[in-house]
Amino acid sequence: MPNSTLTFAKRSLGLSKIQAGMGIFLGAFGVFVLDALSIAAGTAGSAVSSYLFTVAFMSFGLLMFSMPVLLLYVYDKNNGVLEYLLSVGWTQRRIFVQYLKSTLFLASTLFIAQVISVLIAGFIAGSQSVLVLDILMLLLTGVLGFSVVSFVTMAMMAFSLLQKQRVGSNSPFALLLGVVIILPMFLLPVIFGFKTGFLVDFSIAIFVGILSIVLLALSSRLIRREKMLP
Repeated sequence: MPNSTLTFAKRSLGLSKIQAGMGIFLGAFGVFVLDALSIAAGTAGSAVSSYLFTVAFMSFGLLMFSMPVLLLYVYDKNNGVLEYLLSVGWTQRRIFVQYLKSTLFLASTLFIAQVISVLIAGFIAGSQSVLVLDILMLLLTGVLGFSVVSFVTMAMMAFSLLQKQRVGSNSPFALLLGVVIILPMFLLPVIFGFKTGFLVDFSIAIFVGILSIVLLALSSRLIRREKMLP
């Protein structure tokens, strides 16, 4: 199947535009606030802790924008698409990795847009300290966002319980994992201030990233063939 990553990404957006729209909104809101802080405060000092709030919004945006791929996985499993892929020679790991690549592809497209917007605002601000702060926020957003997206995607594919839909919603339970990880990021700046809050955020992001790598390494054991059948 040529260009599988792009094909899966397009199919997922066609299946669920609501989550993608929410992701764009949340990501854009975080960028807007960060841009406003950067341009309005050529003084980086007074509201510096507020910068960390933007990371939570932008990371949450990355998670929601990639969510349609998770819905596509559940849809494909229930409708025999995964069974078909297995029948034409795809291994469980290849299927596992393909959906992961598709979620990361969607997250990457939104993150690139965030990076461009934030850096433009940083240059407009004309302050080196503000630009450095913006780059730190983008770095934290990238590490946190991609770690959470990877972890949620792999955890859902590995454990059938996380594929089930929540009551009153078609979003899988796996989404709650991402919410539980990202929500504390809204409180950490208030509790710890900027420096400690940044370090705690970054540490959590690295830890989640390590969990993602572990799940990927164990994917051939966790994803059994029967788990991919309707």
